[in-house]
Amino acid sequence: MRNYFRILGLLLLFSCSTSQKDTVELDIPVATGKDGLETLVIMGTNDIHGALAPETAKSREPEGVKPVEYQFGGVATLAAYVNALRREHGDRFLWLDGGDEFQGSLESNSEKGAGMVRFFNRSALGGASIGNHEFDFGPETGDSPDRLGALKTRMMEARYPYLAANILDRATGQLKEFPNTFPSKIYPLGKVKVGVIGLSTLDTPKTTSALNVKGLIFSALREATLREAQALRGQGAEIIVIVAHVGLRCMPGRAPTWHMIRKASDPLGECGTNDEMVSLLRSLPGGTVDAVVSGHSHQIVHHWVAGVPVIQAGSFGRFFNLIYLTYDVNQKKLLHDRTRIEGPVPVCAKVFQNQNDCNGDRPAPKAGRGPLVQARFHGKAIEPDEAVNELLRPAFEKAARIKNEPVGETATPLIPDRMKETALGNLVADAVRLAGKADVALVNAGGIRAPIEQGKFNYGAVFRVLPFDNSIVTLKLTGKELKRILRIAESGSRGYAPTSGLKLRLIGPEHDAPSDDLNSDGKIEPWEINRLIEARLADGSPIKDEKSYTLATVDFLVTGGDDVGWAMQQVPAERQLHTDWLIRDAVAQHIRKLSESKPVNSPGQELMDPANPRVKFEKPTKSAKASRRGKKGAKRR
Repeated sequence: MRNYFRILGLLLLFSCSTSQKDTVELDIPVATGKDGLETLVIMGTNDIHGALAPETAKSREPEGVKPVEYQFGGVATLAAYVNALRREHGDRFLWLDGGDEFQGSLESNSEKGAGMVRFFNRSALGGASIGNHEFDFGPETGDSPDRLGALKTRMMEARYPYLAANILDRATGQLKEFPNTFPSKIYPLGKVKVGVIGLSTLDTPKTTSALNVKGLIFSALREATLREAQALRGQGAEIIVIVAHVGLRCMPGRAPTWHMIRKASDPLGECGTNDEMVSLLRSLPGGTVDAVVSGHSHQIVHHWVAGVPVIQAGSFGRFFNLIYLTYDVNQKKLLHDRTRIEGPVPVCAKVFQNQNDCNGDRPAPKAGRGPLVQARFHGKAIEPDEAVNELLRPAFEKAARIKNEPVGETATPLIPDRMKETALGNLVADAVRLAGKADVALVNAGGIRAPIEQGKFNYGAVFRVLPFDNSIVTLKLTGKELKRILRIAESGSRGYAPTSGLKLRLIGPEHDAPSDDLNSDGKIEPWEINRLIEARLADGSPIKDEKSYTLATVDFLVTGGDDVGWAMQQVPAERQLHTDWLIRDAVAQHIRKLSESKPVNSPGQELMDPANPRVKFEKPTKSAKASRRGKKGAKRR
């Protein structure tokens, strides 16, 4: 997690404010209805992933400078900002969340997300889209056959609506009927009716447990948006907002953090042309929607796409964004030239005085970070909402007993990276292979979510790395089947999967690669691109097509996650052994064993050898180039 924030800090450093004074004069064109104008304030959060408690970290300083311990995030602090905005803007304020609320922390997971719902109820969330990880928990109780039971229970507990316009019941083809859930909803803000449409990513079946969503269809975003926008306009909606667990990736450009983005022509970084949200907005007729609160891709986004302001606030509740929309009640039109985005606003109870944020990962200003002082927002002091802390205290105390259990020590920081071999990825894959007593192992890179900092660490750190309740499955495979699974897992469609017991040669991501329509559906998907040049066992021996091998992997992959579903369907159930081993428990046990003699990743006990890597990226071979030339007619995206 901290690696992400470090990168974010470096990307946005040149545009970050360096003192509290710099952030006072914000160009917010607030209108309160006296002149026929109403300024509405839309707050966006997303991908909080159960981060109920604040995170504690130490600032990164040059050699010889003592690090400072600080905190960031936490829902009691987030509630303080919500309270301040509600006092400031009254009934013109609306808070929307872009999904992935529950899964990701001990405090939240222990109650299958109930703590997050209690927080949202207490702080009066306006509405939320449904994220892919909302489906992770499956049944509410172990003996229930309803794979959507936990989510339905959370929905019934919520005093705010869930919004889902593109989730269909596979049996009927109609919108799925969830409790307290609507395709869209009208909110009266001031004198203006605001219609909000909820959308979920089409990627959901591949990024949660496939068993939990097998009865659902995630339908086309464009058609759902057009249908609901028309219905909302017919009901009198004057402004249309999308709240969506649908991602996009945008470069920061010169967009400031904290200061206002003044207008749509401000120089901003480019957004990915083929990203889901970008494709949707560019496909819609102009004026269909007026603003978007997005999620899913864990990015800092405060951009205009096809003329529409779009916000996304990273992840884990460390930031939020605001969109200001001014509507002329007399002329019945939105004044686009007065639209503003503010953010990302850091969620801090205390800030470094010379930075006005609580980001100790980014380099300090020339004058130093300054002392930690009480955060201020729009001229008001921010204090964590103690009523929220009291509400969640039982969950915090229960989690603390588990989190504080010592596990081990590492000689170096262990940093995840989906796009290359890492020491942390190797550590997880080795633990899975040993626990599964298998020849080789394969784990999904996306399941490794946070780094382990240098020094001694506890079970809480392991949980942050592996927050999903995935278990180990051992498969009996032929060499041919194993290579087919490896080919798809290493296609780059979801990053590059960490392995154990293997040596792989892959076509590098900067090079084009051949492809085949493996599932014969008439199109080439990213997972059907073949980057696998060669796979051998760790001792260098070849994998023979007809020989039998055992593969230890993740139940998420076996049930179809991260694009390997087609390959896994070729393996009969009688050759799949599902174990009771949670991956994070196997990793914790492996770390304890490694730490008995010396810290993990110590000299002589390195988890990754750059001179002898498990994965080598190379240029395509001549045969691969020839194969690619033969695929010119294939559909690619």
